[in-house]
Amino acid sequence: MNRLTVAINAAVAGGNLLKEHYGKVFKERQKESLRDVVTDIDELSENKILDIIKKEYPDESFLTEESGLHDQDSEGMWIIDALDGTVNYIHGIPMFCVSISYWKNMEPELGVIYNPISEDLYYAQKNLGSFLNQKKINSHLLEINKNLCVMAFSGKAHNPKERSKEFELFGLLNDLSQGCLRTGSAAINLSYLAEGKCGLALGKANKLWDIAAGIVIAQEAGLDVQFKITNKENFLVDYIAGSSEMILELRDNIDISYLDT
Repeated sequence: MNRLTVAINAAVAGGNLLKEHYGKVFKERQKESLRDVVTDIDELSENKILDIIKKEYPDESFLTEESGLHDQDSEGMWIIDALDGTVNYIHGIPMFCVSISYWKNMEPELGVIYNPISEDLYYAQKNLGSFLNQKKINSHLLEINKNLCVMAFSGKAHNPKERSKEFELFGLLNDLSQGCLRTGSAAINLSYLAEGKCGLALGKANKLWDIAAGIVIAQEAGLDVQFKITNKENFLVDYIAGSSEMILELRDNIDISYLDT
């Protein structure tokens, strides 16, 4: 079975678990900040996903949100977030997803993002395009003032002195566009970008597992994704994604040097 098929099967299986338990009360445990929490269902979904992928590819490396790095010293790595948008999930907001990707030599090869409530399945493979529920998608929006932006903030523990710059940028983007949103899921942000629901997606010090699948889905939808792993030990990534024209317009209007990749 090829990797994309395995990733799709695993994402849907993990998503079905999330949907089965959606609306139930969970015991949550805080990690780095008030918004960085984990529940039992995160771990159940991750275990299900790992079981499916490891059955086909037992000797490859894995990076997951809950159990960290399982390094088999292979050139390829599966990067998994079994529940991106945990806080939304806990509060009954249907904006969360499973995110699975495969990177080779730290470059994205394929990505799958699945929202089990809307049953939206986004997927892409390098040089083969991006798809939503088997329909090819692409985006080439050109003007910021006619579109929405989305932004994902850094964790509170990352660099408190710098976070005011993120809030300032959020406000500037909101005024420059038809609105800047914070959805609570960086993976969903990039999915919406690839679909053309929004024109720009930005993030500071996001975890790699939150955006790894979304990066390739946006790239294969024809978008420019400028990203840099700024902290390899903690897998933190800064990124700007959108059409080349819209990114250029952004740079012409706003100083985003602290986010520059």
